Amino acid sequence: MNRPETDETIIQRRTRRITITAVVVCAVILAGGSLIYVLLQNILNSTTDSRIMTASEEYRNNIIRLVESDIQILQTFGSFLGEEDVADEEAFSEKLYEANKKNDFLGMAYFGSGIGIMTAVRGGVETGVIFDTLPEELKEALERAGNGEIAVSDIYDSENMGEDMFAVCVPVIMKEKVMGVIAAADSASRVGGLFSEYFSSDAYSFVHLVGKDGVFRIRSREGSLSVDAESVFDNPYLDEETEESMKAAMQDGESGMYTLRVNGTRYKIYLEPVGINNWYLFCVNTMKEVVGSAYWVITGAQAAFIIILALCIFMIFFAFLFVRSNSRRLLRAAYTDPITGGCNLSGFLKKLDDACGHGTQFSVAALNMHQFKFINEIFGKEQADRLLDYIGTILRDELGKEEFFGRDTGDYFYLFLLETARNEVEMKLHKIMRKIKQAPFLERSSYHVLFYCGVTDTEGQERGGELPSRMMTQVMFALDKAGETRQDNVWFYDMQLHEKEKRENYIESHMHQALEKEEFRLFLQPKMNLQDGSLAGAEALVRWITDEGKMMFPGDFIPLFEKNGFCARLDMYMMECVCRHIHQWIEAGVQPIPISVNQSKLLFYEADYPNRLRELVAEYNIPAGLVTLEILEGLAIGNVEELNERIMLLQKEGFRVSMDDFGTGYSSLNVMGALKIDELKLDRAFLMEISHENNSRQRVVMEMVMALTRRLQIATVAEGVETEENEELIRELGCDMGQGYYYSRPISAEDFDRKFMKITPPASDR
Repeated sequence: MNRPETDETIIQRRTRRITITAVVVCAVILAGGSLIYVLLQNILNSTTDSRIMTASEEYRNNIIRLVESDIQILQTFGSFLGEEDVADEEAFSEKLYEANKKNDFLGMAYFGSGIGIMTAVRGGVETGVIFDTLPEELKEALERAGNGEIAVSDIYDSENMGEDMFAVCVPVIMKEKVMGVIAAADSASRVGGLFSEYFSSDAYSFVHLVGKDGVFRIRSREGSLSVDAESVFDNPYLDEETEESMKAAMQDGESGMYTLRVNGTRYKIYLEPVGINNWYLFCVNTMKEVVGSAYWVITGAQAAFIIILALCIFMIFFAFLFVRSNSRRLLRAAYTDPITGGCNLSGFLKKLDDACGHGTQFSVAALNMHQFKFINEIFGKEQADRLLDYIGTILRDELGKEEFFGRDTGDYFYLFLLETARNEVEMKLHKIMRKIKQAPFLERSSYHVLFYCGVTDTEGQERGGELPSRMMTQVMFALDKAGETRQDNVWFYDMQLHEKEKRENYIESHMHQALEKEEFRLFLQPKMNLQDGSLAGAEALVRWITDEGKMMFPGDFIPLFEKNGFCARLDMYMMECVCRHIHQWIEAGVQPIPISVNQSKLLFYEADYPNRLRELVAEYNIPAGLVTLEILEGLAIGNVEELNERIMLLQKEGFRVSMDDFGTGYSSLNVMGALKIDELKLDRAFLMEISHENNSRQRVVMEMVMALTRRLQIATVAEGVETEENEELIRELGCDMGQGYYYSRPISAEDFDRKFMKITPPASDR
């Protein structure tokens, strides 16, 4: 006979059940909490690593830009050196000293065959410098440059300068031989100054510059690193395993991320190779300083789980539900956008990183709306959020099963697309734009919404851990470019176009300022009389020399100026420079020579062009016959009569007119005979053709051209004369003048005056 259960038995049984349930629930919650704790810790680590690496890359790029700027200045200076410049030690020393002052180097030096010259802004000029007395770091860099390579020395302590510095060394090449080395000393403090600049809004990062051996080269002004430490390995908290791993990475030229715990505080250490002299960036900081408020959010969430687990001991079932709900809420907050219900940026990047590991080809697109802030202002935040939610709905409907999207702050949407064909991607994005514009409250209003998209894809890109961040950088560049036009636009990232756009953007944004600041400089190249070897004239050429001393050649900016019409302003500016320079010759009592100036089609056909020229020569009181206007044969295509009218009008004012680049393309003898020009310039390609393997047919053509020009009383100039044989050839053919490197490269107006006019230009004349 079974006895009925007593209340005590029931309580004991229920207690056992509750206890077992409590243990199981606590174990389950503990396991789940531990998993989420690890997940949050991974988020914290990945965020920390990403931000430190981003800042380190920007520091590295700034160091490289600093060195490349020094190299560019030295190459520009070296390109203008001739053997006669180096041979005159006193004059060359003065030129080197002036270049040093102009470019703000601590010092400059030249070492050639038997010549050692060093200058310092604070120390003057020293000649006869003995190579063996130089610091070892500088000697090593000079020797490498002497072998024909561009070299950067390691940082060394200069007793003369009283500070640490490094030197950039560039070979001086003349006639395809290294004739010497020009070097410039730059202060190490300039590099150190970069380390005090923060490249993120969190202002978390500081760095040191170390060598491959771990020895400090430049110390950051930030941080609490002991000044007694000579090397990164002089750290009592650095365990042997981490130290060996760091040394191995530095020996192999690889980057590395390490974690160090000091007195309970976790530090992140990141080593990034600079790519110069085996230098490394040594970045150190605490995780909470790197990620800022996010650190406390994640740490607080982790602490909340510990508290929840403690409460589970007292509130078994309810605590379990609470922890589970909180866990889901935290995970949702970490990767979910609260407005659209899709991924936020972190969630999108996580999915993108996973997709990169599958090896499939895909595209990443960034979608943005022009002036979204006005949606908030005009319709209110509630309607703006409703529009964002509607965009999320459209994207879910239009994207494929394995495609996804994420939203960053505001109206930035990122799309993962499996298509890579540009026409398919563009059609899909335009379809999405059209559907978004059908949002109910937009259709009921008169507000016109415009979208723009940037796109990049994996075609031709290297796979690896950097691919997601690289693609996000690329897509943002493409998005910025797409946003330049006020229309629905899709722009695809392209590296060559990227570099071209950066260069063109600089030119167009600085051209007006450069003209006002007189950065466009007059250069002259002589024309020599082939009969008696005398100076017959010169051609005016333009060089753009920026405030930083960087020189840009016409091929870098003239094609763009011809597109945007700025060439007309530049041509008139150069015309004025020429008139002013001829006037200076006359004022100095020097017999002036004619100068030819290139004229663009846009300027040549302006209605007031002849009047402006007349006013210029009148203003500077010079004969118009000293100015030759060079035009291209293309001006005459289908327009010979009108062109002749303009030429004769200019000749009536006294100007001479020359047709440039004859012999390129499909030059026409008929055009040459029809135009009333005073001078014909034969392109260097013509001369090269004749010189090549004794090309007898081209020589006959050249002889006929010379005969025709003599009959028409047209003076002839042969461009591209580079050798004595070239000169003898064109003299035999009956050419009047020669122009080319055999006589001189294009040189500044001041140097031209010294070399060919035998005068020293006034100090104010540039």
